Amino acid sequence: MDVLEAVETHVLVPESVEDAIAQLAELEDEGKVLAGGQSLLVLFRFGFVTPTSLVSLRKIDELKRIEPTADGGLRIGAGVSQYQIIADSMIAGAYPALVDAAKCVSSPQVRRRGTIGGNLCHADPTADPPAALIALGADVEIASSEGRRTLPIDELFADYMETILEPGELLTAVLLPAPGSSSAYVKHRLRGIDTAIVGVGIGLTLADDGTTCESARIGLSGAGATPLRARGAEAALAGVSLTPQAWAGAGRIAAEECEPLEDTEASEWYRRKMVDRFVQRAGALAHARANGQETSA
Repeated sequence: MDVLEAVETHVLVPESVEDAIAQLAELEDEGKVLAGGQSLLVLFRFGFVTPTSLVSLRKIDELKRIEPTADGGLRIGAGVSQYQIIADSMIAGAYPALVDAAKCVSSPQVRRRGTIGGNLCHADPTADPPAALIALGADVEIASSEGRRTLPIDELFADYMETILEPGELLTAVLLPAPGSSSAYVKHRLRGIDTAIVGVGIGLTLADDGTTCESARIGLSGAGATPLRARGAEAALAGVSLTPQAWAGAGRIAAEECEPLEDTEASEWYRRKMVDRFVQRAGALAHARANGQETSA
């Protein structure tokens, strides 16, 4: 069922970011943004949100584009679907962790309609793209009546299922920097459509010898009330040879510094163990890719 058929509500269809912002500011807490509808429909179904109006983004072309940036990075509009991310050659070649994560999102039907912006704004701590984007050093662009601002993606998440976005603000794009040596995202789940019990994204920049870590970024899903960055584990990898022992040490540190929730899916203890193990798996995959040895997660 289409989200517009699921609820009786007023739907606004702006044709520019500026119009969407004006409408959201006027509605304040009574309006919700509708992109792919894959997260919003679930919230409607269970009565968690009951807006009087929806602001549909389907006619805003700016939000649907994937474009190179002047600094060698990439701009991904917030309305780009997970399927578009998987199919885009620029993303696949430079940012494999994001493709890994998009492939892990729920079902093929959800990936066709669900958008990267909707996934981030839903702020599920077990979602896949946030951890990959943290590992890739992404920023997000936020538009309001006062203009546009950017901030690191790990600063977008305020608390469990909450972002820092205020009424009248709209997430418009994900901004990726020039790529490092390689990246990977791996996920532990019970069924193919499930969100992560634990997910780990790793972005690597190697020294010229192909073995020493110049820098690393590690993003975690399912390891706290929000997606997390494992800064202690990153610091432990900087400047060292990426042996299995080095990855094991980084895994232990990441497991110690995360703050897993305990629920019906997994205990805190189990999630910490999986963070440890999956940091090692993601790291080995990213390192192998950097040396041209492996391409699939």
